[in-house]
Amino acid sequence: MMGLGVVIVFLTLSLLVFLPTDTSTDHRDPLSFVNAGPVGTTDYPWTMFHYDAGRNGATPASGPTSASLMWSYTTGGVVYASPVVSDGFVFIPSYDGKLYALDEYTGSLIWSFTTGSNIVATPAVGNGMVYLASKDFTVYALDENTGSMLWRISNVAAVVSSPVLADGKLFYGTLYSPSAGRAEFLALNPQDGTVFWRATISDYIEGSAAVSNGLVFFGIGAISNAVVVALNETTGKTVWNYNTAVPTTITTAPATAYGNVYVGLDSTRVLVLKQITGSLVWSFNTPSGSNATSPAIYNGVVYFGTGRGIVYARNATTGVQIWSYTTPTGGAVASSPAIALGSKAVFFGSNDRYLYAINLMTGTFLWRYLTGGQVSSSPAVADTRVYIGAKDAKVYALGIIIPPLSATLTASPAILRSASVSNLTVTVRNSTGPITGANLTLTSSAGGTLSQPVMTIPGTYVANFTAPTVSSTLNDVIQVIASAPGYLNAVARTTITVNPYPPLTVAVAAKPGTTTPGAEVLLMIMVTNGTDLIAGASLTMTSTSGGSFSGLTDGGNGNYTVIYTTPLQSSTNVLTVQASKNQFSSAQGQVVVTVNGIPDLTTVKVAGLPLFLFAAVAVLIFFILIAVAVTRRDRSRSHGPPQPSFTY
Repeated sequence: MMGLGVVIVFLTLSLLVFLPTDTSTDHRDPLSFVNAGPVGTTDYPWTMFHYDAGRNGATPASGPTSASLMWSYTTGGVVYASPVVSDGFVFIPSYDGKLYALDEYTGSLIWSFTTGSNIVATPAVGNGMVYLASKDFTVYALDENTGSMLWRISNVAAVVSSPVLADGKLFYGTLYSPSAGRAEFLALNPQDGTVFWRATISDYIEGSAAVSNGLVFFGIGAISNAVVVALNETTGKTVWNYNTAVPTTITTAPATAYGNVYVGLDSTRVLVLKQITGSLVWSFNTPSGSNATSPAIYNGVVYFGTGRGIVYARNATTGVQIWSYTTPTGGAVASSPAIALGSKAVFFGSNDRYLYAINLMTGTFLWRYLTGGQVSSSPAVADTRVYIGAKDAKVYALGIIIPPLSATLTASPAILRSASVSNLTVTVRNSTGPITGANLTLTSSAGGTLSQPVMTIPGTYVANFTAPTVSSTLNDVIQVIASAPGYLNAVARTTITVNPYPPLTVAVAAKPGTTTPGAEVLLMIMVTNGTDLIAGASLTMTSTSGGSFSGLTDGGNGNYTVIYTTPLQSSTNVLTVQASKNQFSSAQGQVVVTVNGIPDLTTVKVAGLPLFLFAAVAVLIFFILIAVAVTRRDRSRSHGPPQPSFTY
């Protein structure tokens, strides 16, 4: 046993050497696969531009092994931005000013959101929100599931910088505003859009930022030479600036790893700087002074494309070339490479309209797919698929086409009263036959109780629905989601009408309706549900002016009687009878009993006995007491002291 334990410990430590386990924005080793977004129905979600806050562009997911189109979706404008894939959605902005939320598996539109201008920035997803930057000077936070706006913030200028989520903050920069005389870089609270800090910048921020080791890195340029900027993540204070001495812009995002920051300029070269000091580590001059893309980094190698159609893999520490790949057409590469570690592939687009897949280790060609336009959008990889936008206004999804399930849902009966039960039947099939062992998730839009589905025959499942208690008629939508390994989920719905309990009606008559104080009144009560007499109801009686109730009798046929004893003073009494019974809505009836005049001693009762009996007894006792008193007086006289006797 001890030997086995040693082997297990050794294997565990070995795995730790090779598996990425970074849980912060410390990107000295770019093997961390921590996403800002929640892990939902997407494995290893690609939640922002170039995958993560370090902008490393590498995911553990696999990509497709062949150029097989799953679906494409046509937007209203050129697609410059890159897709984001998370929680079963593909979020893709278009130059038409809209953000489209598509189903990851089918490409169907789920929702769209329209801004006030063009969009070229890639959104970020996290906290159940989509963070979107637009040229209308605004950054928006949208509900991921519905597209409804949660908050927005206006800026000094248009925003083409792709937001980055890191360490509880949302970072982005603006273009330069000639009227304001500045650009700005901001850190926001992603929950509500409040500003943590705002830094004034002297030039255009056209690229996106990366976050690592407590620092935020981004490039500026256009008015002056291109400069790489490092700000303190917490305060927004400048830590260092690196002047490239190149009169160009930086529209790319830096990548961070191994204590370095890797930056592709829009012309001439790639720079590698120390994160802490900004000092130059090495640089690479691109062919013919062409642009360089945002780099991708994995396992000590940095990958980037150039405007001469060449993609390079170079040692991340020394800059020594490992391999290069040139597109057959020589089409410029402005699309930043994306690394799919699961399939050991690098994906990128080109101005020759192709999406390319090449081997991660050797740079050898694997396959390519022809789109309808130039591709400057960067790929996103998730769930063995690759997603990319093109200048033909389309977004493409490539990968194995997953067969769909089909499902039906029926309810019997489909019209229920509150708390009644309906039998649900679900059928699940693929294109050839029934599916055994499907996983079913049932939900109700209005509550109630759903039992666990049970398969009765292959592909057929039954469950019970107990309707909720309602006060008015409503339509309850019952939904089932059917899933099975290797298939797309199927959704089926049916509607059940739930009616409230039938209302009771209460009719009350008083006999007599006018009487004297202390008299008895017979209340005759009839309880129905509008058509039928209802026996066994619970009755509660009240009076507005006192009196008492006794002798409640249920005739067993919906007719009830009760004795009401009126109060001992003149009054107008409103008597209310409240009737209730299970599975019926309660109801009440009323009757008025008028009490006036002198009490009728022959009918007035005290403690259930006629009052005249009490009076007769009182008179009798009175005379008895008088008789007793007279008798005692006579006796006292007859027994007085003897009188003296005199003799004369």
